[in-house]
Amino acid sequence: MKTSIISSLLLFAAVNVSGQTPADTIADITDSSRLVILENASTVSVNIANDAQGDSLTEILTRDIDNTVIKQRYWNSPFKILKDNGKSKFDLCIGGPGIGWVNASGQPDYLGIEMGKSLEISWINMLSVKYTPWQWGTLSFGIGLDWRNYRISTSDHRMISTEGNGIGTDSYPEGSTPQGSRLKVFSLGFPVMWTQGMPLRWLDGSYFNFTVGAILNYNAHGSLQTKWTEADGREAVMKTNHIGQRLFSVDFIGMVKIGWGLQAYVRYSPQTVLRGKNRPQFKPLSTGLVFLF
Repeated sequence: MKTSIISSLLLFAAVNVSGQTPADTIADITDSSRLVILENASTVSVNIANDAQGDSLTEILTRDIDNTVIKQRYWNSPFKILKDNGKSKFDLCIGGPGIGWVNASGQPDYLGIEMGKSLEISWINMLSVKYTPWQWGTLSFGIGLDWRNYRISTSDHRMISTEGNGIGTDSYPEGSTPQGSRLKVFSLGFPVMWTQGMPLRWLDGSYFNFTVGAILNYNAHGSLQTKWTEADGREAVMKTNHIGQRLFSVDFIGMVKIGWGLQAYVRYSPQTVLRGKNRPQFKPLSTGLVFLF
């Protein structure tokens, strides 16, 4: 439409400036008083008024306007609500699978849980609702999973099941060869987290951000397995799914952006993994990497 108007104006100027009529002239009008451009939903026309009131019009150009529909597609949640600036204020998101190593903080000296062999596999936000009150801040409420594996492989002590669905420690049978103990705890988590962005370019060229929050855990399942080789060469295994884990706990978590979809995290619980007296008391402290958070 703009091209048509500009062309018409140039044509009008050429007619009035030049004393000769070009071979391809649409109209040759020498007594015009005004140029009138009319536009509606379907056409645009250029008219010449021959008097000051504009009652006498000579149409010199009419062009139809194409009704073009432009379709755009965005890869966003269908549950979002848009702000005035076009960014999502509420959104439904998935992200945050991670892997790390967990330390048994405060464990008894004899226990020997090894951080280098104790893994944590998590998915912080299997599903979350994110609220963005302004450009650089996001609050999220989600649901996720966490699986911690505490392992002993070098200690002379082993973890054993005790009466009352608990866990205790004991030495291996005389003459046997220890193969280690492992304690697993599976949790359903409900994280509440705040992510703060900063107008600072990071290693991968994107903006830097960090995250802090708390995760309420329902520790739904726990298990113990201890292995050793008897003095006569037979393999022995002791298993139990009743370890007396604390059913509810809270973790505090902090994450810092590394770049390329990676975050480094630290996660700590001020509560012990096992509840009850006369049981090994330790608190989980883990660190690792989170992907696509």
